[in-house]
Amino acid sequence: MTFSYKGYDRHGKRVRGTLSAPTLEAAKEELKFRGVLIETVKPKIRLFTHPIPPALIASLGRNLSLYLKAGISLNQGLHLIADNYPKKSRQRAFLEEVARHIESGGSFSDALSAQSVYTVPPYFLHTIKVAQKSGNLEMVLLELADYVQEQERIKRDVTKAFIYPSFILFIAIAMINFMLTTIIPKIVDMFEATKSELPTSTKITLALSHFFQSYSWILLVAIALTITTIAVFWKRNEKFGYMMDRTLLKIPLFGEMIVFMELGRFGRVMALLLQSGVPFAQALNFAGQTIGNRYLQKLFGKIAAQIVEGKSFTQAVKENVRKGEIPNDFVNAVALGEKSSHLAFSLKSLSELYAQQNRDRIEVMLALLEPILMLTIGGIIGFLVISMLLPIFSISLEG
Repeated sequence: MTFSYKGYDRHGKRVRGTLSAPTLEAAKEELKFRGVLIETVKPKIRLFTHPIPPALIASLGRNLSLYLKAGISLNQGLHLIADNYPKKSRQRAFLEEVARHIESGGSFSDALSAQSVYTVPPYFLHTIKVAQKSGNLEMVLLELADYVQEQERIKRDVTKAFIYPSFILFIAIAMINFMLTTIIPKIVDMFEATKSELPTSTKITLALSHFFQSYSWILLVAIALTITTIAVFWKRNEKFGYMMDRTLLKIPLFGEMIVFMELGRFGRVMALLLQSGVPFAQALNFAGQTIGNRYLQKLFGKIAAQIVEGKSFTQAVKENVRKGEIPNDFVNAVALGEKSSHLAFSLKSLSELYAQQNRDRIEVMLALLEPILMLTIGGIIGFLVISMLLPIFSISLEG
């Protein structure tokens, strides 16, 4: 989301502007981090928002890292990357606007936040800001590019894995609908002419056939509207979204996949932040904002707040996390590395482990899903065929 704010900077000068953040609380935290005394902060109303494409983040990070190592300035590097895109493209407009902000005296992170072409993920802004201060921007940009490319690769793998089952399901629904609305009605007249008692299975099939003939389009529209309504409420309504996200985590296998995916992203981002020099409590808070599941995001927000108050990570987890919600190996790794210089490495390793475990889970799920789909579809079609054949056999025997 994009927020507009008014306030005063560290020197008492009145400032106003916009920034990207997942929630209002996250926007306030970011402004405090920048040293802004907040007067007002509220969501900026936009008809359309354009999140920055992951491919652009990867290209920006990898190419800028190479240019900076070669001694090319930041704004020159941005112009060089912009030359790779068409003149009127959104990507080029974004890069040139960021370069103009830097040429006007702004920092890279401030330029990314101030530009109005794309909404930039908060973790990206936080990481860049701290990396500039610590002087290791080249390394962090390369790490960010690797992270984004890995996330996109996982998404592609998951999408490819679900293409075949989705295709089978679509064909099955089309076949069943065709049988109920086209084939079966042609046989109905023959049954009605005999005026004989029909088997229960045939009565059920005929009732389904009449229903689909009369209400198939209404049913289709109703399903589409229901899915759209749920999706909109899920995204826009905080309470409903929180409830649904929490419910998802309770689904066997699927809930575990969500937890491992979210913790994998969280661990990788937190590792990046720690490598950039962000303090543990702030890194925990910023990385928690990248979690998509609202229940887990709120959970890590509470943990981060208690750590700021002086509690250890272990204490905060015990007070907020229920048994089984977060894997023990993750909790132990963070707790042991809280005051250690090896925490970033441990989190990155855990992130890679969770990604691999999720890939294994998806393979197992698909291996089970395909035969289950086949059996279910075969059972439905078999039931329809048998329910039509039974009365035909009865008529033949009576004749």
